[in-house]
Amino acid sequence: MKRFSFYFVLTILLFFTACSGSKKPEASLIDQTDALTQLNQRIQADSTNVLLLNERALYYLEKQQIDKALFDLNRALDLDSRNAEIFLTLAEVYFAMGRLDNCNAALLKAAEIEPNNPKPFVKLAELNLMMDNLNVALAYTDKSLALSNYNPDAFYVRGMIFLNRNDTISALKNLMLALDQKENFYEPMMQIGIILSNQRNELAEQYLQKLILTFPETMQARYQLALYLQDNNRVEDALLHYDTLLQKAPSNKFVLFNIGYVYLVYLENYTKSIEYFDEALVKDPDYIDALYNKGRALEELGKYVTARDLYEQVLQRSTNYQLAIEGLNRLDRRK
Repeated sequence: MKRFSFYFVLTILLFFTACSGSKKPEASLIDQTDALTQLNQRIQADSTNVLLLNERALYYLEKQQIDKALFDLNRALDLDSRNAEIFLTLAEVYFAMGRLDNCNAALLKAAEIEPNNPKPFVKLAELNLMMDNLNVALAYTDKSLALSNYNPDAFYVRGMIFLNRNDTISALKNLMLALDQKENFYEPMMQIGIILSNQRNELAEQYLQKLILTFPETMQARYQLALYLQDNNRVEDALLHYDTLLQKAPSNKFVLFNIGYVYLVYLENYTKSIEYFDEALVKDPDYIDALYNKGRALEELGKYVTARDLYEQVLQRSTNYQLAIEGLNRLDRRK
């Protein structure tokens, strides 16, 4: 059976980012209310304190109350238009709004105000990386590192730039430098785990296991570890991790698909695989990878008419889906 590629891994990483252990656990509602109450009281007592206004803007940004964040930042800028921290926060707000040009302008202003501060240049590098301006992004990391060699964020962004250039050697070097400078830095550790997994390097398991131990709530690392174990034919171990993921996210179509794929390809339990593909399709009826693989399982069970119907459905949604074309060709040869 032809192996199905896991090209959707990048999508699942985006899905799991919000659940990754890199973020602080959310405080209780009472704690959050107390924090805002205290900020309000401090600002009421010192209404011209721009740092307090900036702090409250960050609070509002975290709660996605963009208008309130902008109001506080505009008040702060009226009081002090030469404060780099305010422009850095303003850049974060503009980024959340999808106004990337304004984000870039705010970061440039912060860099102009504090030309010896490495932070605006790291943020500019990150922004340009996201916009696929890799040469510009790299130049900003050079600038940031020239100002401070102890700069784990710059090394992390630099690693991601090289990764986007398909230079995994340089990417690993910079990601490891970031990790050397900041122990348990989630993002570079995760990226190292992904790169090593793709290389079938046994050190991948070490990095991913450490992530899971250090950040018990991370789903991204556990998913990547399950993929690594699956790709190295340790399917029973992989299924244990997938089962753990399903307990945390029972509606995740990617996990459901992968379990189905394990039963289809590795364990050749076609009936069981169909159950998981069906569950994935309940979550997303247009999930054509699940639709194709359900067809493949039915083909293996000798249910050729139903398999053909599913392959045709796949091609109706994606006319160049090569595996479905090959599936129809196989069925034609059976006539």
